[in-house]
Amino acid sequence: MGVPKFFRWLSERYPSISQVIAENRIPEFDCLYLDMNGIIHNCTHKDAGEDVSFRLSEEEMFIRIFNYIEHLFGKIKPKQLFFMAIDGVAPRAKMNQQRARRFRTALEVEQAREKAIKEGVEMPKEEPFDSNCITPGTEFMAKLSQQLRYFVNKKVSEDADWQGCEIVLSGHEVPGEGEHKIMEYIRNAKAQPHYNQNVRHCLYGLDADLIMLGLLSHDPHFCLLREEVTFGRASKNKSKELEHQNFYLLHLCIVREYLEMEFQELQQDGTLSFPFDLERVIDDFILMAFFVGNDFLPNLPGLHINEGALANMFRIYKTVLPQCDGYINENGVVNMSRLDKLLTELSKLELVSFENEISDEKWFAAKQFEKKLEAKEKTSSKSTKTGQLVITSSQRDLWKQRIRPYVSKRSNESLDLGSNLKAADRKFVQDLADAMHINWATKEDENADRHLILSFPARGKGQDGDDEDDEEEEGNLAAYRVIKSYDKAAVVDVTAEDAQQHYEKLYQVKYAAWKTKYYIQKFPEWPTDKFDSEQVALCQNYVQGLQWVLFYYYRGIASWPWFYRYHYAPLISDVAKGLGADLQFKKGQPFKPYEQLMGVLPDRSKKIVPVVYHDLMTNPNSPIIDFYPRDFELDMNGKKMDWEAVVKIPFIDEKRLLDAMATKNDLLEPDEKARNGFSVPLKFTYSPDVCFTYPSPLPGIFPEVQNCRCIENIFDLPDVEGLDYVSGLTNGALVKLKALAGFPTLHTLPYTAQLVEGYGINVFQQDSRNPSIVVTLTDTNLRTSVEAWKAKLGQRCYVGYPFLQEAKIVKVQDELFTYELAENEADVKMRDHTNREATEFSREADFLENWHAKRLGVAIGQVECLVHVHMLKGLIKTEEGALIKEYGENPSIRSTYASQTIVDEVVNEDERFLEKEALPIEEELPLGTRAFFLGEYAYGRPLEVIGHIKGRAEVVVSTPKHKEPDFAKSIIRQAERTNPYTPSFAVAKQLGIHPLILSKITSSFFVNTAGSLKLNLGLNLKFEGRKMKVLGYSRKSQTGWEFSVLAIKLIAEYMVTFPDFFVGIQKEPQKSDIEETDIWKDPKVASQRMKDVVAWLKKQPKLERVPLEAEQLDSEIVQALAVAGEHVNLASQDSAIKKLKGVPRAAILKPSDAELILGNQNFSLGDRVTFASSAGKVPIATRGTVAGISRTATALLLDVVWDTSFMSGTTIGERAPMFRGQTVAASSVLNTTDKQVISASSKSQQQRVTSTMTTGSYGSVGVPQYRDAPAPAPLQGGWRGAVTGNGSNTPGRNSPGRGRGSANPGAQRGSNGRGNGNGSAPHLLHSTLVYRNGSNGTPASSGQHEYGRGRARGGFQGPQIRPYVTEQTGKYSYMPPPASLDSPRGGRGGRGRGGRGRGGPSRGRGETVPQS
Repeated sequence: MGVPKFFRWLSERYPSISQVIAENRIPEFDCLYLDMNGIIHNCTHKDAGEDVSFRLSEEEMFIRIFNYIEHLFGKIKPKQLFFMAIDGVAPRAKMNQQRARRFRTALEVEQAREKAIKEGVEMPKEEPFDSNCITPGTEFMAKLSQQLRYFVNKKVSEDADWQGCEIVLSGHEVPGEGEHKIMEYIRNAKAQPHYNQNVRHCLYGLDADLIMLGLLSHDPHFCLLREEVTFGRASKNKSKELEHQNFYLLHLCIVREYLEMEFQELQQDGTLSFPFDLERVIDDFILMAFFVGNDFLPNLPGLHINEGALANMFRIYKTVLPQCDGYINENGVVNMSRLDKLLTELSKLELVSFENEISDEKWFAAKQFEKKLEAKEKTSSKSTKTGQLVITSSQRDLWKQRIRPYVSKRSNESLDLGSNLKAADRKFVQDLADAMHINWATKEDENADRHLILSFPARGKGQDGDDEDDEEEEGNLAAYRVIKSYDKAAVVDVTAEDAQQHYEKLYQVKYAAWKTKYYIQKFPEWPTDKFDSEQVALCQNYVQGLQWVLFYYYRGIASWPWFYRYHYAPLISDVAKGLGADLQFKKGQPFKPYEQLMGVLPDRSKKIVPVVYHDLMTNPNSPIIDFYPRDFELDMNGKKMDWEAVVKIPFIDEKRLLDAMATKNDLLEPDEKARNGFSVPLKFTYSPDVCFTYPSPLPGIFPEVQNCRCIENIFDLPDVEGLDYVSGLTNGALVKLKALAGFPTLHTLPYTAQLVEGYGINVFQQDSRNPSIVVTLTDTNLRTSVEAWKAKLGQRCYVGYPFLQEAKIVKVQDELFTYELAENEADVKMRDHTNREATEFSREADFLENWHAKRLGVAIGQVECLVHVHMLKGLIKTEEGALIKEYGENPSIRSTYASQTIVDEVVNEDERFLEKEALPIEEELPLGTRAFFLGEYAYGRPLEVIGHIKGRAEVVVSTPKHKEPDFAKSIIRQAERTNPYTPSFAVAKQLGIHPLILSKITSSFFVNTAGSLKLNLGLNLKFEGRKMKVLGYSRKSQTGWEFSVLAIKLIAEYMVTFPDFFVGIQKEPQKSDIEETDIWKDPKVASQRMKDVVAWLKKQPKLERVPLEAEQLDSEIVQALAVAGEHVNLASQDSAIKKLKGVPRAAILKPSDAELILGNQNFSLGDRVTFASSAGKVPIATRGTVAGISRTATALLLDVVWDTSFMSGTTIGERAPMFRGQTVAASSVLNTTDKQVISASSKSQQQRVTSTMTTGSYGSVGVPQYRDAPAPAPLQGGWRGAVTGNGSNTPGRNSPGRGRGSANPGAQRGSNGRGNGNGSAPHLLHSTLVYRNGSNGTPASSGQHEYGRGRARGGFQGPQIRPYVTEQTGKYSYMPPPASLDSPRGGRGGRGRGGRGRGGPSRGRGETVPQS
């Protein structure tokens, strides 16, 4: 089925099914499944014909694929299973579609290339990538499998998140489509006796069929993950970086609830003669969806999603099911008698198509007119208004066929009209005879039947000749007038029965002809004498297809060789002719990879297949040359989009294909023969007990995995021998109100629902014209009482219905007053609204009511009470190490909600955010824990815990022997000096041009040509409307636009090259609509000069546009920073080991806690950073320099040029060297230039007591940040293995770290924390799992925030305790890289952070940290 169409139709009919991850918290998932082919296509090529000059090297493709997988894994973070499935050899039924797609793609690419060459586009020397090689058995897919094995080994060895779950890779060598290999696993797992009924699935893929597959699993906790879908013209400047890509979660639990609403009439008592079962209704929904087409069967004629096919089928289903004795789809088996009833009603939709096609034919239009007349005049023989004679159709036939010919000849013979005339027709003849002065009489025959006989009267004798002639002439004239009146008579059947019979007879004749025409057009090869048998065979094949697909979805492949043998489906009314089809399928064997390649690829892609087969595809004498047509027909077949067309190419004859290939198979090279077989899926698991070197699949490009701790085994599907597949909900599955945390339900508030036509739901930036199910909240008056909400101030609630998130109520408003808690947190303060506040209340209330209605399809009623909340941000650690909840404002999520949409309690709370007691330091930081040091001495350096003494740790720290120079800021300052920015007015003066002309020429400047075209002759250095600038060329300050030396040089070059152009446009600077002849008077000169200007502009370098607020360094500076960073990295390898005693938790940063602890830092361009997170694309402990700062809805993102290259490295927009750049969340790196989470000693506190305290701008939790006091220089170096990308981490429990902050300026600690990983320990998760967007910089509240939670931590006010004891030991860098920066045992974060949650003054106790 059409993927975009189905997704859009479903989203507009059921508006609340999707959630954008960028804006919302998402659930925790046990299993993540990737349907990999969509990822591979996205990362290797553009759409056919989109950019014929686009090229990527294979290693770039692999890197893109790795990054995409990493990104998706980082968003979902599965706890138990990560399953990657690539399409293997498909069943024969799928090869029809694969063949059609590949033939069309190859042709489109060839045509686009030829067109580009004609237009003068310069083609790269490299061969273009043929996307058809993404097919099992190709050399590319073999390489990809090898690369993916390497990638998984590396990630499992180095990334803690990848170590905690089982990784499965089912490659192209394993037969079966990717999504069906995934569903086979789910189906088998569900059949196991100890299956977890509430396992949480997340399936990534772009195919609409995945929605069906997810629904038929009947597991309620099932989501689909996909990129954000937009309709209409896509923005050319939209960022394509993964970090800026929004992703959707489509919640099938909500789809299930909507389907229950859709068919709620069937639940009423007495409607069905059998019990209503939602699971069976879902099964029938899946079957009905097949009728609009899928990968194996064409759509039934006239059934198109965008023309309401599914909605019509739902309506018909509701009328048919009550007539049945059960459901149509019985666990994957079609009940043919019930299907017959559905098809009978469905065929009535076919009549609509028929009548639309024949609506202009005269007989049909006349019938519609007759119906109108019949309603007005059923018995009258004359129209009183016009005097026109009115007769019936039978009388018209009697007149034209019998009486008129008789009258015209004036025969002496009589006319016998027989004895079968109806009474009305007999009366008609008698009246006609009287009018024409004709004799009529009745005569009885031998059977006593009376015949009506007409005859002319005898001529008179003996009369005067002239008089006789006159009389005859008058009689002829009278007869002529009567004849004309009957000729012009209006035909209206007197009885509805007669009219209907006549009409039905003609209708059926025309309908039969219309159906015959369809088959003749679509199947011209059918012999006339075998038409009926061919039609039956077609219908039987289609019915076989329905059953085959259901088996495929519900049980697996019923037959490898079966396929639908036609390009088109039978007409709906004829499908029933095939209900007696043979449904006994033979299992058979799959094609081998090369057999599939030869079966689906066109000769245009012959380079993909082994050379020995080329002759079969191209030689005119080849026995199978007819399988590879160069030209073929595309039939739109009622569709509107080109990609939906039917590709009319011949089907493969399996026997002929295999016989032809058999003559070539022995000529294959050994490596080619190796690719022509099958293999098994692989399972990857982490083991701390192994350590070996995994070789690089691309030496010199990808590094070896020096300390590989990954074990590969064969992955066996759960055994189902002796077990039955489970259809429907399993016992114990939690649905609706009992659903697990994060899985939405509409049932948390009382509601009613109905299908509404023309509601105008707006899901995709424009109002829908389709009907939508609208949910209306009931009993809202009970939830709009201000008094009730005043009593809940300071209490927990859940907002964001139906995607609930925990929050705390901080303020309540009605039209007149605002209510807040007083300082004592017990009394309520009331404050009158100002005029402005009253207006804002009204505006906000209107917005909420409209947004719920238009976007979610939820009618919430009038908003009378607004509730302001602080969102749950995550868990923080108290001073003692306990985990408590922290609430605060989050700029990316709204803080005001309509009271009637707020939920008080949920059944299942999110276990990730349950408060926990503190763990002893020995458990939180067990021996062997690898972390980073946060004391002033060796800030940010790696450490290992080697002991514990009285609640403190003994550690060894790796310290560099040489101080790192502050090179980054000096490089940036030097670049600013050499390329300063000048205000636009000064630039205009310097260049001698009008300021308005400068403004126009540096943006988009359109000039009208003689051919009515508008050409842009601007330099595109600034974009005022789009709020964008060009890196290294323009920027906007408070005083206006400014331009760099590079920009001024470019403008000057433009002026020198085309002085006549600038002279022309400066004649009238204010003129907005400029013609080319306004600049050059001679039209010929104007035309040529316009072409010259456009050609010159195309030769200018490509400029990078970024948002105005984005802080970015241009490519020259980034390249300089990369070179300097590389030198610094080499120098930092010379390091030493020091032992420190008495180190508190506050001075140890565990990588698993990084995202919580580091989320409040500030950054500026040129800051040096260390990657400190246990999971991510960058190897842990890698150092780099900030080259760009940007923000998304939920995260502060940093573009960093790293000191060393690594596999997942990018060029950050072609600014950095290959493999040296990466965009990361600010919460994953430690800023070592601006030390903001430093755990300072008492002595240093006293020295810095006069420092100015600031808090972070984005995501700050109010942690004091001391910047102006001198600090020891940062120390460099690290674990050599980690820096070079070879380090590794043990699996860790995602323990939230602790943050600190206080109103007391003596406090020296930023938000910080520790935790250690252990799969068996309780999951104590941090803020990245609260608002998870891959990498997360969750904004947090200020330390002085009014309603924050947590113990305050004061400054270090206690007496100074024992100092660190340092001990020089052997060089740490000479030791092998650690297996992990986390210990094998889990722990919890360190101490709490400031502000006792509700904003009072600091009450915490400071703990001193001794100096070394």
